[in-house]
Amino acid sequence: YLFFESGTSLLLIDQHAAQERITYEKLLNQLESKKIEVQRLLTPLVMRLSTQEMLAWEEAKGRLEDIGISTTQWDDESIAIHSHPELITAPEISVRNILVGEKVSRSDNDTLARWACRSSVMAGDEVRQEGALFLRDRLLECKDPFICPHGRPTVVEIEEKFLNKQFLRG
Repeated sequence: YLFFESGTSLLLIDQHAAQERITYEKLLNQLESKKIEVQRLLTPLVMRLSTQEMLAWEEAKGRLEDIGISTTQWDDESIAIHSHPELITAPEISVRNILVGEKVSRSDNDTLARWACRSSVMAGDEVRQEGALFLRDRLLECKDPFICPHGRPTVVEIEEKFLNKQFLRG
C-alpha cells in the first residue's frame, strides 16, 4: 500500500488496483483511438500451436494486427510474435486466449481488465518514492480513479476525525 497525506486526511492507495485502473484506461483509450503503442521485438517470440489453434490463428491474424500483435507463421506448428501492445506483459498468453475465442472489443471489459491486471505491479512489490508519486499522479488523471476495473477500491481515505477518535483524542 502507498500512503499519502491530503489536507487532514490520510490516503491509502492499493498499488496493484491503482496501476490496474491506469493500465486499463490507457489500453481502452488506445483501442478506441486505434493508436496502440506497440513493443517491436528484436527477436520474435515463437509459439508452438495445436492444429486447432493454428486454424484459429489463420482466421484471427487480422484481429491480432488490429490490437497491435504482429504475427507470422514460423513453421507448420508455430507462429512468431513480432510486436505486441506495450501494456501487455504476457503476449503469448494473450494470443492463446484470443485463439481460443476470447473477444477483444470495446465492450469486452473483462478481457481488458485481465490484461491490465496481469501487467500491473503486484501487491507487496516494492515501489520507490518516485514510482509511488508517478502512480498517484497517473491515477488522478483517470476518468474513474476510485475503483479498479474489477470493482475494488483503489483509494481509501482516513480522516483526521476518525484517527482522533481511535486514539481517544478530543
